[in-house]
Amino acid sequence: MARGLIERQLGLLGRLAEAGLNIALAVERQVMAVEAGSPEAGSPEAVKVVQGLALAYGRVSRAVRLTVALQSRLVKDLQEIDVVAARRRAGEQADAGRARQQREAARKARVERIVERLIRAEVGDEAEVDRLADEAYERLDHDDIYGDLLAKPVSEIVAMVCRDLGLAPDWGRLAEEAWAQEEIDGGAAGSPLMALRWLDPPQPQTNPADPPPMAPQAASP
Repeated sequence: MARGLIERQLGLLGRLAEAGLNIALAVERQVMAVEAGSPEAGSPEAVKVVQGLALAYGRVSRAVRLTVALQSRLVKDLQEIDVVAARRRAGEQADAGRARQQREAARKARVERIVERLIRAEVGDEAEVDRLADEAYERLDHDDIYGDLLAKPVSEIVAMVCRDLGLAPDWGRLAEEAWAQEEIDGGAAGSPLMALRWLDPPQPQTNPADPPPMAPQAASP
């Protein structure tokens, strides 16, 4: 709002300055005409006319100078508004960047915990567990391997990491965990969970107008 108001004020001041300049030039032309065209240029009447025009010229020129000075002040105010707006945008972008980093760190930590549990469930050797876990952490730290972690469901990221590590997780058991149920309930489950189709089997639809099924009759002796 402040920027729009200042821009409108600058437009008005520009018109006033231009009008004042035109008036000053007109007064100047009148003075020159009186001095050049009158045979009695030095008479008291001519001198009085020139003095009146000079007084009008001084007032108009002063008004023009004040208008230009006010324009300069408004331009500085406009520049300050732009500086403040730029700082605010930079702050908002920084806050958004920090928030995104926090979400990425939380997503990565969740995937790391899930993958580490899967590694311990399949690998008995503790040294091999540590090696595979370190490899999973390193792969998650590189954006060029799995891309934007926030753009994929946790289950999809876990599946990709397990595939690269040669793991075969039991997705039926994983689907019972809280994070997996959260994805399923939110409609954002990845392909490993969606493939399970954790839904009740569809019931056959019946027409209310259809008669109820007949009970089986006992066979005649």
